[in-house]
Amino acid sequence: MARRDDRVTARAAPVRARFSADPADVLALAADPARWREWAGPLPIWHVHRHLGRATVRALADGGGELEWSLPARPASALPRTVLRAGLSLFARRLVTEADRRIAVTRRPSLPSHFQRAGLQLVVRPVLTIAPFDEKWIRVLRAVATTASRATGSRRGTRPAHGAPVPGLWIDGEADAPGLLVLHGGGYVAGSSDTHATMAKALARLAGTTTYVPDYRLAPEHRYPAALDDAEAAFSHLAEYVGGAERVVIAGDSAGGGLALGLLDRLRRRGERPAALALISPWVDLTEPLGGERSGGALDPLMPPSIAADCRDAYAGDTPVDDPGISPARRPLDAAAPPVAIVCGGDDFVVDDVRAFVDASTARGATVDLRVWPGMVHCFPVVAGTPEGASALAVLAEHIAAALRSPRGE
Repeated sequence: MARRDDRVTARAAPVRARFSADPADVLALAADPARWREWAGPLPIWHVHRHLGRATVRALADGGGELEWSLPARPASALPRTVLRAGLSLFARRLVTEADRRIAVTRRPSLPSHFQRAGLQLVVRPVLTIAPFDEKWIRVLRAVATTASRATGSRRGTRPAHGAPVPGLWIDGEADAPGLLVLHGGGYVAGSSDTHATMAKALARLAGTTTYVPDYRLAPEHRYPAALDDAEAAFSHLAEYVGGAERVVIAGDSAGGGLALGLLDRLRRRGERPAALALISPWVDLTEPLGGERSGGALDPLMPPSIAADCRDAYAGDTPVDDPGISPARRPLDAAAPPVAIVCGGDDFVVDDVRAFVDASTARGATVDLRVWPGMVHCFPVVAGTPEGASALAVLAEHIAAALRSPRGE
C-alpha cells in the first residue's frame, strides 16, 4: 500500500513553468477560459479546465516568477492523468510565453538575456575581432552559421522558394493570406534564410502571413546595389503572389532593416507602397564614426566597430557610403511612407542613429513607432530564448497584422 501511495503522489506532482512577466499578468491569463480553447488545440483539456484546480504563482528573487499548477488528487475527468498532465504542461508553457510577450520595455533585462549577452561577449565578439576579414573567413562564417541553423531545425515548417526570382525559403500561410518579406541581417556579408528562418516563422505565425525570406546576394562578391536589386525582385514576386504591394509588409533586421528602407524608396519611385515596415535594429547610417563612440556601441557585445567598418566597405565598394541607398538615414521618411515599427536594444550599436532617423522622419510627418529595450543588444529578438525577444517579435507581429487589416496600411 505504501508503494501505491508513493506512485499516486508522484503522478500528482505539480506542473511548473518559469516566467519573467508580472505574476498578476500570468494569473489574469490563467483565469481566461478562451485561452484554454485557443492554446490546447485538439487536446480535450480545455473542456475540463474548471476541474483542474487553481494556478498559483510565486515571485523569484531575480525577477519574474514561477507558475505552479497541481492536478487534483481525484480529477473529475475520465481522461488518463498522463493526458491531463501533458495537456496542462503545454498550456502552462504557452501561458507564461504569452505573458512574457507582454513585458513592458521598461523592465530590467531578464536572466536569459544576461546569458545571451554573455555568450555574445565571450564567444562571438572575440571570434569576429580576431579572425581576418577576408573572403575565405567570410565563407567559413556563412557555412558555420547555416549548418548550425539547420541542425537546430530552422527549415522545419518551411520549403524552398521554387520558382521565385531569388532563392530562399517560403513559409506558407492560410489561403489568401497577405505577404511578409523578411530581409535577413548579417552586415551585408553574411546571414541567410536559414539563420533567420526561426524568427521569420515566429512572425509569420503571429501575424498570419505567407512569408518569403530571400537569399539576396552578399558582399564582397556582390557589392551594392546587388542586394537591393534582389530585394526588389523578391518583393515584386511576393506582391504578385498575394495580390498587390499593399498586401505585403517588409521586415528586416540590421543590414536587412537598412535594405528594407532602401527598398521602400525604390518602390516609392515605382509608385508602389507596401502596407508597413517592421524593423529590428536597422542599420540606417553606415558613415563614420561607427559603434564605439556611440552610447550603445561601446556596450554592444555583438558588433566590433572595426568589423562594422569592414562590412560597410565590402558592401559599398566604390559607392559613397552617404548615398541614401546605402545609408537610409540620409533620406528620412515623410508622411507618404507606410507606418513603421522599430524595435532596438538600449545597448545597440545602432541605437543613436535609429533615434536620430526616427526624429527626422517624424518631423516630416512619418508614422514611426520606436521601442527601445533597456540593456538589450543588437538584434536581440533574432536569437530565440529571451522573453524580451519574444515580446519584441509580438510587438512587430501586431504592427504587421494591424497594417494588413487597414486599407493601404493606414
